[in-house]
Amino acid sequence: ERGVVELGLSHASIVEDGREALLGVLRIELPEARLLTDAELLVARSLAALASMALANARLHEQTLRSLADAERRAATDPLTGLANHRAFQERLAAEVQRAARHGRPLALAVMDLDHFKRVNDSHGHQVGDRVLVETGRILQAQARSDDLVARMGGEEFAWLMPETDAASAWEAADRARAAIAARPFEDVGPVTISAGVCDLAAAEEGERLFALADGALYYAKHRGRDVVVRYSSDEVDVLSAEEHATRLERRQSMQSIRVLARVVDAKDRLTSRHSERVAGHALALATALGWHAARIARLHEAAMVHDVGKIGVPDFVLLKPGPLTADERLLMEAHAALGADIVAEVLDPEQVAWVRSHHERWSGGGYPDDLTGAAIPDGARVIAVADAWDVMTTERPYRRSPVGPDEALAECRRHAGDQFDPAVVAALARLHAAGALDPAAGPVPAG
Repeated sequence: ERGVVELGLSHASIVEDGREALLGVLRIELPEARLLTDAELLVARSLAALASMALANARLHEQTLRSLADAERRAATDPLTGLANHRAFQERLAAEVQRAARHGRPLALAVMDLDHFKRVNDSHGHQVGDRVLVETGRILQAQARSDDLVARMGGEEFAWLMPETDAASAWEAADRARAAIAARPFEDVGPVTISAGVCDLAAAEEGERLFALADGALYYAKHRGRDVVVRYSSDEVDVLSAEEHATRLERRQSMQSIRVLARVVDAKDRLTSRHSERVAGHALALATALGWHAARIARLHEAAMVHDVGKIGVPDFVLLKPGPLTADERLLMEAHAALGADIVAEVLDPEQVAWVRSHHERWSGGGYPDDLTGAAIPDGARVIAVADAWDVMTTERPYRRSPVGPDEALAECRRHAGDQFDPAVVAALARLHAAGALDPAAGPVPAG
């Protein structure tokens, strides 16, 4: 009968449930059944210790490799959406550009950005905004092929790298994704749209240029009305230099700061909440009805958003006074137009500054701050004046709790056409009202 000795293998470095884990069993067979001598027992225990250490090292090495792989994966992954992050995208872009150039193969890129995403965060909170980002990433990933890379570049911007794809095919793929997102009602938010710019390596030749051209096409898509995919074309898309990008970013940040001031003014009284945004919406509708070019309409919308920012310098006892103002109080109130122009002068262009400064001038004279008349009043200021008056009349105010109806508000504007207001702008207001394109509670209703 043969003898058998079995020794459990464990190590202090491998613990499960608060005790050393069993890593295995060392089995020693003897020619016959007998007790081990002390020397033999020492050898057996030494062998078991060596085996235990070897198994523990193997287990620890496996865990280390898994941890490193997980850390590498997390370092290359956006934690919110689970997509590739900016770093992983740049590494893959460089590799794909090199491969495509070496083998003469096509490579395309779509840069995508959620439209008006700030409104989602402002209106519904960042948790809802995060859910929109996650779902958008899921839709984009579902549209992509297995060899494609979809990455979140930061904020609400995504990039979709498409190997073996030319610009025309990339445009089709990006437009399918755009349509899928537009057709998907997001919980608590409703419809959300995305704009995209597309370019391929044939137009760019290297990775940094490829991204810049696609990003330029995205910017062009935003200015074409959003919810659209634009394919890069040297005839249509102007590409910004790094310095121009930095300047635009700085301007955007400065503009955001001024908008915050405007919201502070609006928030001083619940009755004037969102006044500036409504006026901007009405001004946009009026300028559209007047046939303005899209680029000027966008600039007017910017100016109208901050037209009252100068009221930050008006004392609350004047700004919120429920009754008529005294002569001195009126002077304090009237100072806001010039002050607002000074505040926005470092951010807006000179024409936009003039629109802010002159939105209280009167067509027949007697307005402020410069007592301009007729065509001497900048056209954007004339539009903002009517948009402002419409919102004042159709919403509650500190000095008048009951707003008037849209018919009565239009009649009042018509009475003052040629006196306070530019007749052409009042005529545009009448056309919008007749078409049902002005909702006094919610702002303008977009055409189409």
